[in-house]
Amino acid sequence: MTPEEYERFKEAEKAHLRQLRELKKTHEQLSRKARISQAVTDMTEGVRSLFNEHEEMMARLERDTFESEARLDVALDHIEAEGTVPEEPEAVDSEADKPSGSRAVDASAEHPPEKTIGRMKR
Repeated sequence: MTPEEYERFKEAEKAHLRQLRELKKTHEQLSRKARISQAVTDMTEGVRSLFNEHEEMMARLERDTFESEARLDVALDHIEAEGTVPEEPEAVDSEADKPSGSRAVDASAEHPPEKTIGRMKR
């Protein structure tokens, strides 16, 4: 092999390696853009699903509100038609309306346990 041929092969190999480096760089950039694009798409879909869920919840609340208002109107019309005022609920009913945690506290206040560790919580 002559020195000219050697230099020619050497330059050809350098050119090939430069092309390969550029291709790898381009591939890396395109892969990065694809990952970013996919992340943006995922975020957009997540926001869209949250928005749709919010809209469904608002529609459900609106429907429940309309139903409750209609029931209240019917009850008020019935009261006005009869001309009577409903009786006050009994004390037992007010106990049933309280959350279960408050009934447990009330029950423990009436009959405290005989032995405890630490302070009594009220």
